[in-house]
Amino acid sequence: MTEKTLCLPLAAVALALAFALAAPASAQDKPPSNDPTEFVSDNPKGSTLKGKFSLVTIGDLLYSHPMADTPNLEIQKVLSLIKSGDVTIANQEGVFIDLKTFKGSAYGDGQLWGEGALAKDIKAMGVDMVSLANNHATDFGGDGLLEAMRLSDEAGLVHAGGGHNLAEARKAGILVTQKGRVALVSTASTFKVNARANDAFGETNARAGISTLRLQTVNLVDKAQLEKVRSLAIERASPREPAPAADATEVTFGDQIYRLAEKPGLHYAMELYDHADLLKSIKDAKAAADLVVFTIHAHESPTGMDDDTPEPPDFLIKLFHDAVNAGADVILGGGPHSLRGVEIYKGRPIFYGQGVFFIKGEIKALQETALKVFPDPATGKAPPPQPEERSVRPGGNPASWYDSMVAVTDFDNGKAKVVRLYPLDVGNTYDRSRRGNPQFADPVNAKRILANLQRDSAPFGTKIEIDGSVGVIRIP
Repeated sequence: MTEKTLCLPLAAVALALAFALAAPASAQDKPPSNDPTEFVSDNPKGSTLKGKFSLVTIGDLLYSHPMADTPNLEIQKVLSLIKSGDVTIANQEGVFIDLKTFKGSAYGDGQLWGEGALAKDIKAMGVDMVSLANNHATDFGGDGLLEAMRLSDEAGLVHAGGGHNLAEARKAGILVTQKGRVALVSTASTFKVNARANDAFGETNARAGISTLRLQTVNLVDKAQLEKVRSLAIERASPREPAPAADATEVTFGDQIYRLAEKPGLHYAMELYDHADLLKSIKDAKAAADLVVFTIHAHESPTGMDDDTPEPPDFLIKLFHDAVNAGADVILGGGPHSLRGVEIYKGRPIFYGQGVFFIKGEIKALQETALKVFPDPATGKAPPPQPEERSVRPGGNPASWYDSMVAVTDFDNGKAKVVRLYPLDVGNTYDRSRRGNPQFADPVNAKRILANLQRDSAPFGTKIEIDGSVGVIRIP
């Protein structure tokens, strides 16, 4: 370090270090954009599909053993609908691998696993394209994700959201049909540590993983709540974490941000490089395809309650509108296992949450998870063993997890004209032969599910007609 550098103010040194860390690997490399507005338009390019086209979309494929050939006639009726469209898209939750031959390692608590035959099984059920970006995508590390990608390729199952590096994970998967090219761009905002794919940067190698959207969570609090946080931050202040100003309207305490707001809740700020890069991927996909579908796996909610909050978080509304303005023709939200509302934005369908299709995944526990017991405060010893749960998790799953739907969007010369919603009953019962399997909801439950969708879609100005046991959205 030179004498001149030593004389720089600390802030200038910090800025120089930050620039060095952010600099591209080569002076000839152009850094990526961190300006999302660069990729949006007030008049986005529409679909260029020719003639009549039917897109079928379903929720999470959360299962572990083949189901395409099930003798269950009720499931087969649903699969007939899945196969009836020109293209069917789903989210593949977790990965499928052969544990006897897999040489990689598992990471974290609760490894969602499916046997290697699932890729061909998903294809046999009538699914053509899957998103691989979700919070279970790297349960078996990058090696597990790459193996699932290999098996998908082998089965002819088009996928998006995962890759050997970030550029590949961001890139659209493209399916060529007789009526046009369909592109799928996929990402996740809820993901495990080290799940994000990375490109080679400087002297570091690329890393396999998924396309991610990083978020900064801000706790919105009222004046009294902020004062409590401020008091605690002042009490525990240190040279590394100085006390907040007396008139501060935002306080950082620990790793949490608290901001004064009229309505308590959560705000999510999207990382700008990710936000812009996703929109660029959509724009690039539209240049290469006739129909672009964007999906995200996002467990975030306005309250922090996972899986059972009909209202979408604030960032999803912004992201989905931007995605349409970048060229997306259909948007699929996923992550929460319960349904959310539907919006028609600039003539494009936005499904804020499609729920699940199967919910019968097998969890493999690691030693570090299975052999973990903390002492009972009353005895200082291990607490007595809990009786076996008949449900997927202690306390049982919310009933809303078992309401789902198949959405069929009909296009005419590239324009979405009608969306039909078919309610599903995914088996909220302790009968293991029925639990977690989709079948068409009976008339009473179908009416209830559709009424909930009407309620949750109304804030977006969406009108859902009920025709028997089917919801219908007509797009002018």
